Amino acid sequence: MTQRIPPIRPSDTAPLWRSGIGQLDSLMSPAEPPPPGPTRARRGLLLKGLGLLGVAVLSGLVWVLVKPSAETTTTPTSTSAPAGQFVFTKSPQVPDPLRDSDCASHAYGKTRDYLTSTPCRQLTRALYTTTTPDGATVYTSVSVVQMKTTEDATALKDLTNRNGTGNVNDLIKDGAVQVQGMTTLGNGGYASDQRDREVIIIESDTATHGANETEHNHLMKKISFDALRLATTLT
Repeated sequence: MTQRIPPIRPSDTAPLWRSGIGQLDSLMSPAEPPPPGPTRARRGLLLKGLGLLGVAVLSGLVWVLVKPSAETTTTPTSTSAPAGQFVFTKSPQVPDPLRDSDCASHAYGKTRDYLTSTPCRQLTRALYTTTTPDGATVYTSVSVVQMKTTEDATALKDLTNRNGTGNVNDLIKDGAVQVQGMTTLGNGGYASDQRDREVIIIESDTATHGANETEHNHLMKKISFDALRLATTLT
């Protein structure tokens, strides 16, 4: 006996066809974005770090462009004398330093002989005044002798520091300044110094001395040593 196979009707295959289409649709549909997690957080921190690094680099470049250069920055210089114990004022009779290239003609004794055989380059002299604690006026002569060599300057300083060898004339002794009752400053206090080729000679005195000559000379010498700093304003 032959078994008959019933015919397949369209309604019998519909569920299978729709099921296949549904599976295909699920395969072809775009995937949903993954939920935020540690990877996204690390990415955000990395971007923030790069942003901060960029700001730091830019700030550094701006500082390099605007900061002053160490090679071009200069320190202002001053022509005033450094501070000291006494206050000195330029004599109105000599408002500007007197300069001369003939030192021998402004010296006396063995100092003149030395400057004749060993000529200087320039002699610069000025006169200042200050006051003692009791109000007496002190006249201070500042002479700067510039020699040709350091050795010549050393020999001149050694010579003028010895007694009885003469010296460079102060402006009162030279007649350039007139002070009543004074013909020289050589009877007061003396100080000297050497700076390379320059010899600085200081003499200070008052028109009248006190009763104690030793104390007077000690004070005049103290004023003369303080006046050594005035030489910086003459050279």
